[in-house]
Amino acid sequence: MKLVTVATYDLMPYAHIAKGRLEAEGIPAVLADEHLVQADWLYSPAVGGIKLQVEAEFAGRARAVLDADYSSSLPDSGDEFEA
Repeated sequence: MKLVTVATYDLMPYAHIAKGRLEAEGIPAVLADEHLVQADWLYSPAVGGIKLQVEAEFAGRARAVLDADYSSSLPDSGDEFEA
């Protein structure tokens, strides 16, 4: 299994959101250097950030999912949601 880095992140929350998007599409993903950056965020530039990695066979599809813009599917205001 060869892992390919499809994106890098400086902050852990963004990395986890992206990982969740891929997993929701059925693409298994892992985060490399996540714990190192979490332990001391100053290491992030030194190690190249938190790397989102997938198996090579999923790389193209993963990049397409991450590049997709879903903002048009969101409502314009919060008035459309009821508690």
